Parts: sequence; C-alpha cells; structure tokens
Amino acid sequence: MDDERTENHGGFIKVLLFLAVVAIIVAVLWATGLIRWESTPEEMEQEDPELVIAPAQGDFVVSEAEWNALQSEVRQLRKEMNALKAAAGKSATAPRQTTSSNKPAQQTIQQTAQPAQTTSKPAATMTAIQVTQNDITLANYSHDWVKPEATVAFKNNLSQTVTSISGRMIYYDMGGNMLDYQDFTKSVTIESGMVRSITLKGYGYRDNYAYYKSEPVPGNEERKYKVKFELKSYKLK
Repeated sequence: MDDERTENHGGFIKVLLFLAVVAIIVAVLWATGLIRWESTPEEMEQEDPELVIAPAQGDFVVSEAEWNALQSEVRQLRKEMNALKAAAGKSATAPRQTTSSNKPAQQTIQQTAQPAQTTSKPAATMTAIQVTQNDITLANYSHDWVKPEATVAFKNNLSQTVTSISGRMIYYDMGGNMLDYQDFTKSVTIESGMVRSITLKGYGYRDNYAYYKSEPVPGNEERKYKVKFELKSYKLK
C-alpha cells in the first residue's frame, strides 16, 4: 500500500508541474499579445502568472528551486520577445528615413537648374535690330576736286547712342545716271539727336571729280556728281 501510494503521489506531482509550466507559458504569450481569448469575470481575476499554485491535497509541496527555475525561464522568454520586437521596429522605420532624405537633394538640383535657363534669354532679345532709313540720315557731304577724301556727316535720329555705322554711298552724274557706289563700315560715336562727321574716299579724285555743291576743277565744271546714302546696319551703346 505504501509503494502504491508513493507511486501515485509522484505521478500527481509531475502532472502538477507540467500544468504549472503550461500555465506560465500561456500567460507569457498572452502578456506579449500573441494570443487573446474571451474569459469570464472569475478567470480575469487571475492576472499574476507568478503566483504559487496551491495543491489540491495538503500533502503536496513544490520546491523553491523548481519554482525559481521556472521563473528564470519565463524571464528569458520575455527578454527574447522584447529583443525581437525592437529589431522588427528598427527594420520597419529604416526605409522611411532613406526615402525622405533623397527629396531635398532632388529639389536643390531643380532649383539650381532654373537660373541657367533664364540667363540665356536677354542675349536673344538683343540680336535683332529693326533698321529704317530714317534712323541715321546723311546730314552733309563735301568733296573738293583737289582732295582725295570726302567729309561725310551723319545725324543720329535714335534715342540711344550709336557706336558704329554700316552703309552704302551711291554716286550719280548730274543727269541722274549711276556712276559707282562704295560700301563702308565706320566706328563712330554719335549721341542721340547729334551730328558727327567722318571721312570716306572721294569719288573720281584721279579724274578731277567734285561734289556738285563743292568747288569744281577749273575748266571742267561738268565733272560733278551727286550722292545717295543707304543705311545697312548700326550698333548701339
């Protein structure tokens, strides 16, 4: 009878230890949020997984060493679960930081690219100048038969200062027939509304020609000519 009683008592202790371990593991899983279940008010009151489970029979006692060993295993499980949660949280936030850090770099590239496009626009607006014959006109012309060069005066009818003139001088006889022409480009500064003179090669100097308003060669007064000025282009200051 004693042996049978001892054997039953030992089996009962093993069953209680197994149930205690299962209860502790279930409590840890529930505390970490891995499992949930609906419980009655009486069951919700059992919140502390570390309480000592009292045996049904008065002759059963759990040793302190066994209980401490179970508690250390539960603490180790909690540490591992917290470490796994922390690692998962870091890996989830890492891609958000990398994608957000790239946006300011792209915005600065676009902002620095825009001024390069605007700086080229003013150069395009200064290339074309609408030339009319009244912009710069012939104010005076003088060429005596003894001089190789003619004195030509131009008037600037523009609102800006002229720095260069390109044009054509056309020569006619007194009957209006064309004799010759001369193209020229001269660097000359003429302020707005002002007149300034330059020198050009006189027509027919070797043949004793003279401008019809200037002094002709004695004995060859018929060797006179007239001029017409055509404006080609000019430069402004």
